[in-house]
Amino acid sequence: MIERALVSIERDCTWRAEVVGTLTENPWFAVREQAVTRPDGETLTYYTIDFPAPSVGIVVRRGDAFLLIRQYRFIVGQWVWAIPSGGIGPGETAEQAAHREMVEETGYRTERLVPIVDYFPSYGCGNQQFKLFLADDPQDTGGDFDRTEVHDVRWFSRAELIEMIQQNGIVDGLSLTPLLMVLLDDAGREHGGHRFLPHRPR
Repeated sequence: MIERALVSIERDCTWRAEVVGTLTENPWFAVREQAVTRPDGETLTYYTIDFPAPSVGIVVRRGDAFLLIRQYRFIVGQWVWAIPSGGIGPGETAEQAAHREMVEETGYRTERLVPIVDYFPSYGCGNQQFKLFLADDPQDTGGDFDRTEVHDVRWFSRAELIEMIQQNGIVDGLSLTPLLMVLLDDAGREHGGHRFLPHRPR
């Protein structure tokens, strides 16, 4: 009975959207004008950001140490510490892109990536999606990282990472979400409680 009610509610609350124009478009995203009809029948104009593919991010960990990269993000005018991340290229899977970005931005590689979470960070204005992975066995390639994008690469202890988060030292949502999920999973494992990431091996 509850399931039927939920289906009825979902059907009654459907929003219908039609793209009626494109304001600008480039290889990374497009800004669309959409005519959106609400469940009550009213039609409104929405402007949305359309991304051709998801982006990936990788939590790189060795024991209780976490690897972060330092970058200057001109859009917000800040130097930030973040996890390695980037877009999925044509013909790539999310996992292939994550392997590539990890090597390019850190100089480390991994044999295995474990999925953490997929989510939409700003579905009120766009369809951008993040696919996050954990690399628990990083191996130094002996090569340098891409210094045109990354200024520094540094290992942080878990205590340092937690303190940084508490002091608002990580302002990137793509980084903050998976880092907190891994830390929460660690707390559950250590205290015999609920494992937040049940499929992640240790």
